[in-house]
Amino acid sequence: MKIYVQVGAGAGDKDSRANFRDGFTEYIKKLDKSLIGRILLIEPNPINIPFLRECWEDYPQAEFFNIGICLKVSLEKFINFYYAEEDGPNYQVFSMSMDHVQKHYPNQVLKESIVECITLDEFIKKNIAHNEIELLALDIEGIDAEILMETDFKKINCHQISFEYLHLGDKSKMVAETLVNGNYKFIGKGLDHNGYDYLYEKQTRAIFPSCFRKKANYFFVLLYHLKIKLGFFFN
Repeated sequence: MKIYVQVGAGAGDKDSRANFRDGFTEYIKKLDKSLIGRILLIEPNPINIPFLRECWEDYPQAEFFNIGICLKVSLEKFINFYYAEEDGPNYQVFSMSMDHVQKHYPNQVLKESIVECITLDEFIKKNIAHNEIELLALDIEGIDAEILMETDFKKINCHQISFEYLHLGDKSKMVAETLVNGNYKFIGKGLDHNGYDYLYEKQTRAIFPSCFRKKANYFFVLLYHLKIKLGFFFN
């Protein structure tokens, strides 16, 4: 019975501004329901929790966590999140990073909401322990790179990781190195229905030294973006 985790679940497939689409939701709902053990859905915006419950009403395996994922250096348990009214009704850009929201809505007066937060390591330790996660999907709005870089993936029992690459910026290479050092391999397009996610998969054993695996990873990432520019995708 497999475990699936989504960090930044939003409103699932109930968000009209996303054309009622969500890559993680669509992926899970295509699976054999009898083989799904647990679906852990983490969403910091309380407005979206009722939408999520409606989205997953036919899945008793679904568990809902109205919390945020924060960095290990965070000293506060409760953190201010920012959003713009124009982003309603489900506020896709709901982030503890004010700069991240302002990039999307530069001319908006931002509003705030206080959210209880926990680190990714703490959440997994508390709710999953050493059980294997089949798929971990991350969309943490502005701090994806930092969360990925501070996580020790050698200690997390996770088969696949899908995360948005659009806002990695100059941290893209460091994120790739973190995952390669954790014995993950770049696969190609992740879950996002717009094609904005990378997918990495855990290797059962490291055949090549880390330096060669890093070079191979960079090559496949570049090849992936070349295929996007040419209008093709990995199958």
